[in-house]
Amino acid sequence: MFSYRHGFHAGNHADVLKHITLLSCLKLLHKKETPLMLVDTHAGAGLYDLQDRFAQTSLEANEGILQLTKNPSLFSANSDINDYFELILGLQSSPAIHIYPGSPYLLWRSMRALDKLRLMELHPSDFPVLKENMEQLKTKRQDIKLEMVDGFAMLKAYLPPPSRRGLVLIDPSYEDKGDYRAVLNTLEAAIARFATGIYCIWYPVLTRLDAKEFPNRLKKLCQELNLSWLKAELRIKPVIEDGLSASGMWIINPPWQLEESLESSLPLLQTLLQINASGSYLIETNSSF
Repeated sequence: MFSYRHGFHAGNHADVLKHITLLSCLKLLHKKETPLMLVDTHAGAGLYDLQDRFAQTSLEANEGILQLTKNPSLFSANSDINDYFELILGLQSSPAIHIYPGSPYLLWRSMRALDKLRLMELHPSDFPVLKENMEQLKTKRQDIKLEMVDGFAMLKAYLPPPSRRGLVLIDPSYEDKGDYRAVLNTLEAAIARFATGIYCIWYPVLTRLDAKEFPNRLKKLCQELNLSWLKAELRIKPVIEDGLSASGMWIINPPWQLEESLESSLPLLQTLLQINASGSYLIETNSSF
């Protein structure tokens, strides 16, 4: 598992989908003043240099955030995509985009005075970088805690939050096939403690059996526990054997109006990111918002 480094994939099309969906959820949750507990079970390094050896080896950002920057006028009227883009622009020291924010940075930027942030990362190389990055960002009054732990095992310790409002992001690499089962087990334990929490699960869309079955297993879990859910998938190119052509976000207890937000942003993302007009998107839900 320690062979995986998100730096190879930072800013790719899966990150674009994941982070725009995450920010959309947070924007909707902030309509209520009650404090939020924000939890990231697989935090990574927090910030990524798109010029370093990891990003330059894969060049995956070229199909994600760097492709998005080519036509900013096409999404300027969409507040969700534009807010995401402006946040990224604010990190740069030059007109070119070379720094990409991971989910810990996005969660930190969304924090209000009474919100809490819990970041977990087990990788022995990424955790020190995450710690250094976050220590440069946080202020004394912010309630932020970082731990070098297994996010699957540690999540339940933070639930339920004192305010009874919270968002949990779960996005492991899935390079270990056991991650699919671990996500489901972790969700079962977390929901038993905090059934009204918002759980955001990122997953790759792949041809192998465990990946193909995963959305249906998430749906079955939600049906058994009588929970609302929303699935959003984005494909930018045809299925390929080596590499990622599509990914998805599964939201348990999606915030009100999230479906409406994604119905606005995903068609634009398809248009902006698809290769040779081969993209597609899908939004499904078991409830009307």
